[in-house]
Amino acid sequence: MRRGERSMGLTGLFVAVALTSMACAGPPAGDTAAPTTTQPTGDDVAASTTFGHVTTFARTGECDFPAGQAFVETETVELADLGEVDGVRVRGALYPHPDYEGGPWSQWGQGIVVSDGRFFSAIGDHQAEDGNSFVYEYDPATTTLTMVGDVLSYVDHVPGTWGYGKIHSQMVPGPCGEIYFSTYWGSFRDIEFEGNYTGDILFRLDPMAETLTPLGVPVEFHGQASMAAAPDFALIYGEAVDPVGMDVEDVNRGPFFAYDVLGEEMVFSGPDEPHIGYRSILVDGEGVAYYSVDDGELQSFEPSTGESAEHEARLPGDALRAVTVPSAEGSVYGVTENPAVFFVMRPDGSIEQLGEAIEYTASLALAPDGGSFYYMPGAHGDAPEWGSPLISVDTETGEQTVVAELNDLVEEELGYTVGGTYNVAVSSDGGTIFLGVNVGEVGSDETFGEVILLVLELP
Repeated sequence: MRRGERSMGLTGLFVAVALTSMACAGPPAGDTAAPTTTQPTGDDVAASTTFGHVTTFARTGECDFPAGQAFVETETVELADLGEVDGVRVRGALYPHPDYEGGPWSQWGQGIVVSDGRFFSAIGDHQAEDGNSFVYEYDPATTTLTMVGDVLSYVDHVPGTWGYGKIHSQMVPGPCGEIYFSTYWGSFRDIEFEGNYTGDILFRLDPMAETLTPLGVPVEFHGQASMAAAPDFALIYGEAVDPVGMDVEDVNRGPFFAYDVLGEEMVFSGPDEPHIGYRSILVDGEGVAYYSVDDGELQSFEPSTGESAEHEARLPGDALRAVTVPSAEGSVYGVTENPAVFFVMRPDGSIEQLGEAIEYTASLALAPDGGSFYYMPGAHGDAPEWGSPLISVDTETGEQTVVAELNDLVEEELGYTVGGTYNVAVSSDGGTIFLGVNVGEVGSDETFGEVILLVLELP
């Protein structure tokens, strides 16, 4: 499907899904012990809070995390009403950031929507030495985008040493309504582990208490390129990359790992090889994680046993690139790279193709009714070739429908070309789409350099 070619209208109507209750799990006894799940009762259940597509339980007992450091709200902008395109109301604004030159300013990780409709996301300056990343809250009640903290303000940092120029991995939910994300070096070229920099740092973001807490480096001398979560088991899954191999041998190596967020400890770390991809982890409805190991093959991690094994079904491409959360019936939708092909993993673990993506795709978001998911092709700067469209994909047929072509509107109203996105998210009622897009000034050859938040209100 090329620019200007589209199916007629959006496929289906959005309806709310029945939300599944997630329990706060106790930490494993050790590296080999399987995590356990304890279902809250009574007052604990009354304290539950809806988190995106998942219902989790407010902090009681083991969910009483130590107090974090308060948000430092420094810069706020109101999103401008850019008008309508294809019947979709669009708001947008540049992410506010400090007034210095980034290398470039950019966004690489997927944000997350919490129960009250707020959307959290991040950008980075892409610098190596003294690199810094910034966390933002979008409030739909005020249509404002606010910087709520920067990484260097929450960690010990020796000036002149390596910093944290990206937040590359996805922001993911914890078992108690909290959010987790990880830093990532701005560049791995000639990286030096010195001063306080011993690798990239896992953070806890508490959207209710409005705090940020650094949890340390999960895998020393590595960076976290992607993350996922199994809230039932209080586990964060990650893919840790060794920057030395990337720099010297131009290869990716490093372990898949599982981190217990209640015990704040690693409970599983796999071998460096044959792990490949390092861009996405699929988590099914039972909390089982799947990650790429070689030529379309997958390795699974079973949280109930703490064991890893080969998965029988193969991907339609070399490696995972992006996935959705599980649907209400347990299917997970994804896209591969080399080539970019959509697929569905059914609850029984089987994999079916859903057709080709138009181009390289780095973020997917599932509609709450499970009937479609959203993407924008050309993530790494090529989206304007197709008008930088938001596209919905029917989860049964694979039919692709252009929801809105966004580039012309953003160029006219804000003066920037929409280069692509690594950040697509959907509100819990399905009526709002959040897009963080990398952009370049109109008339330049660059499609990176600044980042814009677009908020689309569907008809």
